[in-house]
Order: sequence, then structure tokens, then C-alpha cells
Amino acid sequence: MLLLSGAWTFGQNAVDVDWNHVCQAAAGRPMRVQTTNGHAIEGYCMSVNVDEIAIRTADHKVVKVARGALSRMAVVPKDHQIRALARGMRESLHVGFHALLTPNAPGALLLIPGTLAWGAVAAPFCLTGDLVARTQRETEIRTH
Repeated sequence: MLLLSGAWTFGQNAVDVDWNHVCQAAAGRPMRVQTTNGHAIEGYCMSVNVDEIAIRTADHKVVKVARGALSRMAVVPKDHQIRALARGMRESLHVGFHALLTPNAPGALLLIPGTLAWGAVAAPFCLTGDLVARTQRETEIRTH
């Protein structure tokens, strides 16, 4: 199977996989699942059984969709790396600034500049990844 070997890219319009291998085909990438009644669910493939697929959404809920209710499945490229970096930096700086007026101040004096350095080094890579992801199209997963 070409898809499971890791030799495929987002440039392909569609790939054919066995129903039991949908989660392996997604390979930890986000998926968009469309149902026959028009609902779209975006998240990560958790499991597949004979009757349904389970998708973990961004709010960490698991949504199960019956196999017969699926009209389309696709792997979508991720383009939120800079947003994830900003969120991580914000949380770390929040902890650091609140710790300045506590007995943990020496640790905070290391945490704050370390966080800023981490952001400065990682930001160009995150921006590059986001730009590359925006040029990629989603890849439809067809099952047999």
C-alpha cells in the first residue's frame, strides 16, 4: 500500500485505502469528515470499526459517525503552527510573571527569557510551516 508507506503527499487529489486502514492513512494528520446530511466534522481519527469511525474534535470530544452516513473524508494540511507557538509562549510567560512575586522568583527569572528565546528561534520555522501548509490541498480518502 503506497499510502501506508508514508510515500504520499498532499499534492494527490485522492487515495484509496481499505476501510480498516483509514486511521493509519490519516497518519495523525487532521481530517475533515462530511456526512450525507451536510454536517462537517474536523478532528483526528481515533478508531474505525465495521460500522463507524470515531473522530476526536478540537474540544477533545469523540464523535462517532456511522459508515453509511459518510459522504466524504479528507486529510487536511495543518497551518496553525504559529498560533500554537503563541499560545504556548503566552501560557509560559503567564506562569513566569505570576511567579515573580513568590518564592519561585529565581525560576521565573530563568523562565521568562527562556520563553522569549524559544519564541524567537521557533517563529521562523512555524511561519515557514504555515506557509507551506497553505499551498497544499486536502487529500480525499476513498475507502473500499
